[in-house]
Amino acid sequence: MWRALVGACGLLAVLNLLAGVSGGLARLGLPLPGAALAMHGAVMVCAFFGTVIALERAVALRRLPGLVAPLAAGIGGLLAWGLQSPYAAQGAWLLAGCALVALYVHAGRSRAWSLHLTVELLGALCWLAGTVVWLAGDLGAAVTGWVAFLVLTIAAERRELMQMVRLPALARRLFVVAVSMALLAVALACAPAAGLPAAVPLWSACALLALWLLRWDVAPRHWRAGGWRGHTAQCLTLGYLWLFAGAVLGLYGTVVPGALVATGLHAVLLGFVFAMVFGHAPIILPALLRLRPSYSRWVRLPLWLLAASLLLRIVATAYSRADWLALSGAGHALAIFAFALLMVRAVAASGHNDGKEGMPGAV
Repeated sequence: MWRALVGACGLLAVLNLLAGVSGGLARLGLPLPGAALAMHGAVMVCAFFGTVIALERAVALRRLPGLVAPLAAGIGGLLAWGLQSPYAAQGAWLLAGCALVALYVHAGRSRAWSLHLTVELLGALCWLAGTVVWLAGDLGAAVTGWVAFLVLTIAAERRELMQMVRLPALARRLFVVAVSMALLAVALACAPAAGLPAAVPLWSACALLALWLLRWDVAPRHWRAGGWRGHTAQCLTLGYLWLFAGAVLGLYGTVVPGALVATGLHAVLLGFVFAMVFGHAPIILPALLRLRPSYSRWVRLPLWLLAASLLLRIVATAYSRADWLALSGAGHALAIFAFALLMVRAVAASGHNDGKEGMPGAV
């Protein structure tokens, strides 16, 4: 039962990824069926990333009720693009957010509360808050909550992997400051009556966390390493740079409103979050599938293709070139699907790799 439900969650994640990417391409004007695709952003964040994050937490706890969160997130995506039922999808994602919060609370009570677990819980609450205000009709506020959810969850996971690293007091304080700024942004977005903009604290928090990770995370130190360790290090380091770039574009948009704000959002959701997916996939897959993926130097190509397509997207937006924008979207999709195919090939070849180079290592 457990293995079947975990497999179902994985299948839901793949289907929602396909729907979300095709929806993004349709919105850029490429000739694809775009029925899914009024809710393209929600499908990517809530249905795909929500399923992946919740599944990772559920597998870590290995409790059957924990699978409610990833199953609800994934089913919400099917309701959104399959049955064209936005209200049912919102209800499913609301359930997923509540279930993920419950997972973190259970983890804290059964083990021990820590800074990283508390921040992950706060991130899940941001997802839940974003979905609630979306039900009330405020999509802009929802996006603030969703961005905070992803950024805080990833930052907390990186902080967890650095538990054994002795950080200076300044680093610990700056991390808490950045998290507090993200929470302030979500609070302001959910309380528009306050009349204060949420964008400035949100993008400032993203910029501070990016600089924090570049300075104190161990990943940039392993940039030149070989094998999976080097792959993960390059993915994470480029992801932190994209997080900072997205924050700069977002802050620029608070002064000069325009399309670059959306580009900054994509720099975070594509450049940062997908780089984390690329980087952690060879670490997570062995835990889920009990298989050791075989390393190939080609696996790094999608990361650089994604970076090049994001740069093209920024240029296309700055010069209002719709054709370049569509080309950049095709590049995003190609990078994501190429990485997925290369990982399938790596897992299929896992039984033929006996060398140490293919061993995934945590960074």
